[in-house]
Amino acid sequence: TNGKVLDFLRNQNRYSQLERSNPEDAKRLTADLDAHLSERMELMRRRAADAGPTAVKELIDGLKTELLVVYGSETGTAEAVARRFAKYAKQRGCAIRACTEMNDVCDLPSQSAVAVVAFVATCGDGEIPGGALQFRDALNNFKAGDLSKHTFAVFALGDRGYAKFCEAGKFFDKKLEACGAKRVGAMGIGDACDEDGWETGYTAWLPNALSALGVAAEEESSTPPEPPFRVQE
Repeated sequence: TNGKVLDFLRNQNRYSQLERSNPEDAKRLTADLDAHLSERMELMRRRAADAGPTAVKELIDGLKTELLVVYGSETGTAEAVARRFAKYAKQRGCAIRACTEMNDVCDLPSQSAVAVVAFVATCGDGEIPGGALQFRDALNNFKAGDLSKHTFAVFALGDRGYAKFCEAGKFFDKKLEACGAKRVGAMGIGDACDEDGWETGYTAWLPNALSALGVAAEEESSTPPEPPFRVQE
């Protein structure tokens, strides 16, 4: 840096005067300034080198499974399960793009790649909830391959006492695959007739679904985990 420092100083009037009146002091000033700049540059080099591994680690740590949680709910149960799932997935380190009605994602083909997790209730005689009807119509108009960048998992809620048990969930499970999305695991079933209602099927489905979606294994913690179901008096 010495030559550049000297060129810079010689363009400064005060230094030019000092160089003429006291060449030794001018020489000393140049050497001191050059040493200071060299030291600063070396420090910056070391910091840049040290930041490399740290930056990589931060990047890796920042890579999270992104989930788009959607629900088709008539009485509010499927929505409650979806929101509970989203909250738990976030605690496990996932990024939640949204937790919303299925009707809100009719633009799914234009969205960036994401893992879609759908919670779908069946109402009446195998009918699709109102909050999912627009998405059903959109799916029927999608072409094969329109959803090829996405993956998905479905949890269906229903009552085995009805002939068309979980019919709505089965429809979306098949239709998402037909449009190109990749199913990551078998559809979960929440049966209102089970001893603990839909909780029974949800508790069995949840660990495998999270693993299939690429969610990191849960770290050991001294804090008790969220119970798989709530006790109501």
